[in-house]
Amino acid sequence: MKEKFPIGFWNYVPCGKIDSAGSVHDWCELGMSIAMTCDYLVPADKDYILRNLNEAAACGLKMIVCDVRTGWKSLAEKGETRFREEVRQAVEDFGSHPAFYAFHVGDEPDKDSWQHMLTAVKIVRESSVPFVNYFPYFEDDFFERVGVDHNGYTQKLAQAVRETGLPMLSYDCYTQCFVHDREKGVDNYFYNLNRFRSVAQACGVPLWTTLLSVGHWAFAVPDEDMLRWQISTAVAHGVKGILWFYVYGRFLESSYRQSPFDQYYRRTPMFESLARQNKLFRDYYADKLAGAELQNVWHAGKAYGGTELYREGSIDGFSLRQQYGSPLIVSEFSDENGSFLVIVCNAQSDIEHITGTYKNQSFDRWLAPGQLQILMP
Repeated sequence: MKEKFPIGFWNYVPCGKIDSAGSVHDWCELGMSIAMTCDYLVPADKDYILRNLNEAAACGLKMIVCDVRTGWKSLAEKGETRFREEVRQAVEDFGSHPAFYAFHVGDEPDKDSWQHMLTAVKIVRESSVPFVNYFPYFEDDFFERVGVDHNGYTQKLAQAVRETGLPMLSYDCYTQCFVHDREKGVDNYFYNLNRFRSVAQACGVPLWTTLLSVGHWAFAVPDEDMLRWQISTAVAHGVKGILWFYVYGRFLESSYRQSPFDQYYRRTPMFESLARQNKLFRDYYADKLAGAELQNVWHAGKAYGGTELYREGSIDGFSLRQQYGSPLIVSEFSDENGSFLVIVCNAQSDIEHITGTYKNQSFDRWLAPGQLQILMP
């Protein structure tokens, strides 16, 4: 059976707060293929997570198990001997379940937790599958938080993947949704995509990224065009797995607003928008891109994040004309059937009309903001 393109989300809901079976059907409606469980904190949470896993298996979903026993914070607190025993118990409880995908080991390790992260991942890897999500590249206090500059971080990430055997490289970045300095944020977003892709390719693992589905802090509430734009730009840069931050509002916190479920666990308009865009990607593009490898990526019109600027003749047999001059992404992929192109309207709130030829096949396409088109030879 062909594995689905991983589309999932971050889940911070306590066990028992949402229905163990009904929530799975919500996730299916959202177009998810991966889900994070609620947090296992005490032994009484085991039955709830097992019911959740059972329903997920029946619906064809895989789950990242969020179990306090497999987190690097537990290792730091309890020591290696106790940690190993609790990992063994967690694997015994959940690791062989047909809906199991991985154990969540931790999120955004900094310079102080880095060694604990490495050790915890290695221990989980001995008997199961670990998942870790990393800080993006950012400015401000990056060195103080991570302990190295950007080039040093690239080396640390590559070393971590190779040393621990992590099966994927995952990170989060939300600057693409800045309310202010949006262009600067978009540049940082693509800088991260390019940097992380280079590490993932060098290490031979798939790249995952976390995209934004809730407004907060400096970040706007994404509209449906923005949801589409995030999916398309990520996969056009070689991303092989997407997580959304986040789905459940849970409680009033800072400026968080308009997540797919609000603080009362009621659906918001974001639910329908996110569901639609996840499913459109899943049903029309995901299978083709899941089995393909990115060969080259260019930005046309305006290049962000160090991406090479596309110029006529960059791809043999490809001619491109634009009616309005909106920025585009032009990506070259290959699979078992040969090469193909992905074109994305790289404008968050503008359209484009493209015409041209590819391998003697003419095309004429209108593109909504962030819309993706696959061109076959």
